[in-house]
Amino acid sequence: MSQKKVVFAMVSVAVASLLYGTEGDYKLEEVTVSANKIEEKIQDVPQSISVLSENNLEDREIKTVEGIIDEIPNMSFSPLYFQSVNFRGINQSMFTSNNPVTIYIDGVPQSNSYAYAASLANVDHVEVLRGPQGSLYGKDSIGGIINIITKAPQNEWGGTIGMEYGTDKYTYTTMSVGGAVVDDVLFVNVNGDYASDDGYITNLYDGEKGIDETSKHNVGVNVTWKPTDRFSAQLSLTDYYNRAGAMDIVGVPSSENINAYGRSDTKYQDWDAGNKIVTKSNSQALNLKYAFDAMDLTSTTTHKKVEANGAFDLDTTYNGLRAFVDRESDTYTQELKLSSPNKEGFRWVAGLYYEKEDIDYPKYGRQYSYGSYGSIDINDASTQKAETYAAFGQVVVPFESNFEWTLGGRVQRIEKEIDSDYAMTSIDLYPGMVFDSHHYDAKNSWTAFLPKTALLYKINDNLSAYASISTGYLPGGFNNYATSGAKETNMFEPQKSTNYEVGVKGDMLDGTLFLGANAFYMDIKDIHVYTYVGTIMTASNADKAHSQGIELEALYKPIRSIEINGAVGLIQTEYDDYKVYTSSGTLIPAEGNKIERTPSYTAKVGIGYTHPSGLYGRVDVRAQGETYYNPENTLKADAYIVGDVKAGYRMKSGLDLYAYVQNVTDEDYIINAQAQTLMPSYDTLVMFGEGRRVGVGFKYTF
Repeated sequence: MSQKKVVFAMVSVAVASLLYGTEGDYKLEEVTVSANKIEEKIQDVPQSISVLSENNLEDREIKTVEGIIDEIPNMSFSPLYFQSVNFRGINQSMFTSNNPVTIYIDGVPQSNSYAYAASLANVDHVEVLRGPQGSLYGKDSIGGIINIITKAPQNEWGGTIGMEYGTDKYTYTTMSVGGAVVDDVLFVNVNGDYASDDGYITNLYDGEKGIDETSKHNVGVNVTWKPTDRFSAQLSLTDYYNRAGAMDIVGVPSSENINAYGRSDTKYQDWDAGNKIVTKSNSQALNLKYAFDAMDLTSTTTHKKVEANGAFDLDTTYNGLRAFVDRESDTYTQELKLSSPNKEGFRWVAGLYYEKEDIDYPKYGRQYSYGSYGSIDINDASTQKAETYAAFGQVVVPFESNFEWTLGGRVQRIEKEIDSDYAMTSIDLYPGMVFDSHHYDAKNSWTAFLPKTALLYKINDNLSAYASISTGYLPGGFNNYATSGAKETNMFEPQKSTNYEVGVKGDMLDGTLFLGANAFYMDIKDIHVYTYVGTIMTASNADKAHSQGIELEALYKPIRSIEINGAVGLIQTEYDDYKVYTSSGTLIPAEGNKIERTPSYTAKVGIGYTHPSGLYGRVDVRAQGETYYNPENTLKADAYIVGDVKAGYRMKSGLDLYAYVQNVTDEDYIINAQAQTLMPSYDTLVMFGEGRRVGVGFKYTF
């Protein structure tokens, strides 16, 4: 049976369960979201939103942002030594390091592809806002928002602690503990997680095993102060660390099909230089809120620092040469917001936003053998600065008896500058001699207006239909790997999109079924595209493209002990006006090609059962369609299906004991393919998803 037939069979089973399951006595809890920066019922927000509760995260073994992405229709990721996200055909912008889906946790935005992570140890729920969110959330949210909402502080002390152990000596620990230092006034929560494994790859060069071992932690501290009923202050601190060894990648010659390889082909590597990247990040956020009689005033101040230091072997000879990256960024933001306190009726929000970002690349380049020049080191050291100024606002106006009109917009100005120094230096034959160099510095600014409008029709108290038009924006920038040229040849323009969407969502079957369905069309201009010209990666703009598709989501509880969830996204993408550079520097037409890194479909179906005694079990199956990994559409990964199972026992004492198997069938599936010209023996780097993992664990809630 073909992959597509299997996916449609999965959907048919889910739909049949939804339509013909026995109606029970259990109703789903009402879901409240803060998508519009004010709390509202999910049915009253005219856009597609996915919500994952704390129980959803726990039951489905979701511990990372990548796990959240797996649940969302038409959203996917392609990791390498950083995280690259795709949603509805919108990709990561490499030279700005921005992902098109921004993470928000305790007010701290994170779109940077390095340290694109968040602890889920103290989460109440996660809201994933699908589609451009530029009017309220700004410049990087061209694809959507992952809004992580932490638990409200409580007087009573309590929390959770958990641990897992699995394949390749995988270990995972998590904890969250908090309560009141002074009842009703001062609250503290400390939370975090730690994960590591010993890896499975052996280096043939020196016989070292486990060169792909990983270790990471994410720790957070929240302090909340409520001296009066009207005023509150929350200080949030986080510390993130990730050490990643060699990736499970394999080099594939251009004459061979990338799908002919599997994860087992990565088990033995042959490198004389280490492959490792260490990423560190810390953030601080101060949120102040004062409730006036007619409005709420909120101030959010944040700082985030990200460091990434990596070295990689990029050839097949024993010469000790490597590629390298050292990157550091400091980002400060300040937002002032006024909003109405209403959850229904006339509602509004308005605010000002400022952001300052400094990026430093002291080392960004590679070493390789260069004929009579011997071994050389090429490095493009650069410093970059950016400032963003914005004003935003939105109103929701009820009219007639069942209609609401949303009108919003954001005016923003972004100023950027770069100072770049490229040098080609001899390592051995003429130590320190510079064979080639290039310097350029440039400044530019971009001003944009990002409007949004939407119409909501309340079919009844629990079900709504909507239509919306929203705009997205991904800032322009400069090539930070430039061997020639000045501003005109090294600048790329902002990427812009307009998203048209219609949908319906709400509770059905006496509150036991939540269903969301939408169709969208996205018009995209000046797409950021990255290609190799010779050995140099450059950024350019594809003039026009579009994507269109449908998304379905459902959560059904026919009886108290059974939960069925499903999500399906189908998408078509196409470059409408674009010519792409080949590695030889020639231009070829790409009109009609599909946008790279966009799976033709995503699907997720799960069913969980909980017995009154505390015994429970769960099966989850997800699928992803065929995916092209370059704009030329010459690299295509096959579709795949992955299944997970989990079973356990929850005791009345608060102890949960469980076992799980992820990727039950040990499916080989490609999650990234990168065309390259740096390694002479092959043309494509291919990376595979996680193999089968068997594990056991416990979680204690007190």
